[in-house]
Amino acid sequence: MDAWQREQALARAGSQPAQAWSAVPLTQAPDYSRRSVAGARPLGAVIQLGNSLLDEQPGARLLLPVRLADDSMLLLDLGWLADSRPQPSLALPLLFSGQWLPWHGRWTLPGARSGIAGRVDEVAVASLPQVYPGRWRQGVLVLQPALPGLQVWPLQPPLSAQRHFAYALQWAVLALCLLLLLRPWQWRGRPR
Repeated sequence: MDAWQREQALARAGSQPAQAWSAVPLTQAPDYSRRSVAGARPLGAVIQLGNSLLDEQPGARLLLPVRLADDSMLLLDLGWLADSRPQPSLALPLLFSGQWLPWHGRWTLPGARSGIAGRVDEVAVASLPQVYPGRWRQGVLVLQPALPGLQVWPLQPPLSAQRHFAYALQWAVLALCLLLLLRPWQWRGRPR
């Protein structure tokens, strides 16, 4: 159901025009909406979120903490870069837009590198306000389109929620068939 709700929210938001950040309260949770940003300034270095496969090719999502014009801060997803390519020059345009998504934690193995600088396996989101004190907005803004030299990270999951429903239906039908097959054995084994 979570995947289905996310797909529905992305579809609704994708058809709407981008709105400016000025109307968004600081406490508002990410709502998959399209947002436009003007006058953002980078706070620090690019974070390379490694182990990010795109079309079965290894690479990294490039993330950047920025300060917005209203003095709040936000994490930007600039795009995806294949491991085989050098990192291009990353200059933020004066005006850009993207979709505002909730930050999702990643499943990582013990010993994974967690941090907010360089190449990491997991972004230490809780450490961002400690290193860059101030008012942080929740979630991440995924740029649409990505910065030049990067590929857009797909917002839709690779598997549709409909496949989950089909899989659940398949198991329900198999369980029903098993019950129907075992039912004659139950009647044969009872004394008369």
